[in-house]
Amino acid sequence: MNSPNTPIRVTQDARTRGQRGFALIDVLIAGCVLVIGSLGLAASVCTSHRLAQSVEERGLAVATAQRLVERLRADPDWNGLYARLLPLSRESAGDTTLTWLKVDPSLPTYPLSTYYADLTAPSTLGTVTALVQVPSSTVAGVAALREDLVAPRYRLPHDLNGDLVVDSNARSADYRSIPVVVRLRWQRAPRQPDEIVICTWLRGDR
Repeated sequence: MNSPNTPIRVTQDARTRGQRGFALIDVLIAGCVLVIGSLGLAASVCTSHRLAQSVEERGLAVATAQRLVERLRADPDWNGLYARLLPLSRESAGDTTLTWLKVDPSLPTYPLSTYYADLTAPSTLGTVTALVQVPSSTVAGVAALREDLVAPRYRLPHDLNGDLVVDSNARSADYRSIPVVVRLRWQRAPRQPDEIVICTWLRGDR
């Protein structure tokens, strides 16, 4: 019988089993760290790819919207342009003060060919539609372009016919400037649609 003061001797086999146990734990921990790191790297790569794709798509959308604006500015039927745009124009239901320039999925949009038959968009954007909004004020049941309309989104009131006077007369036939808001919407299945909004002026004498 060993006395209480007798030192306990650890055999070589016991020490080996302990070392093997620690080694297995180390391997498991290292494996977990490697898996977590790999998953983080993969998630980072996927996020970067999606971000780059989103930036590229938005750039193409902006370029397409700008082409639509340039076609509007160069329209040969300048005097009849407002009359063609007005029937398609719609306002956001909740925007009673005509101040919103934010995305509104509830607004209808139309194929680009609705505005110009030969206007197309890059196929990488998927389905592309647009809405050109123009201001109008209804008096005696007649909707018309009026200079005195309070509409910050369109930068109105403003002298639209260049006579240096802002009045309440209809300017649908003698305008020299038309404020417009162009909305371009694109969608690639199964994603939700994206949209950009551009506020600008069409000016010129034709």
